[in-house]
Amino acid sequence: MLSCNYLFKIIRLFCNAEVQVLMRYLLLLLLLSTSYSFSNNIDKKDITLKCNEITGTNRNDIFKINNPNFKWYYKGKWFELASTKTGTAKDWNVKFSKKIITLYNYKTKWYRIINLDEMTASMKFPTGEEYLYNCILINFK
Repeated sequence: MLSCNYLFKIIRLFCNAEVQVLMRYLLLLLLLSTSYSFSNNIDKKDITLKCNEITGTNRNDIFKINNPNFKWYYKGKWFELASTKTGTAKDWNVKFSKKIITLYNYKTKWYRIINLDEMTASMKFPTGEEYLYNCILINFK
């Protein structure tokens, strides 16, 4: 059984700012090493991605992709954006290429691109503001 003094020494070690920075880099390397690069196009694949924003807000988006379907998880609900022209989807134009998915919202003028080869994404707003994302594969069938 560990003594309290030993536990406090371990906790102090991990509270050291330099160690915390090192742990963050190691975690980032772990996430990047588990990323998946697609060798084939995305037709007839069932893909779920989680894209983590890396330029300030630390938010994330989850996408289910199965060409021609494209779903976005937003505020606890899935929204189909590609294979229908009703509801939320009527404002979106979704295009699939071999490894790139582009989305454009006519109403808000949002532009998103997802690169499945690099496992990155970006979101551009009409104000010129842009967010960058690193993506990880959650599911691939």
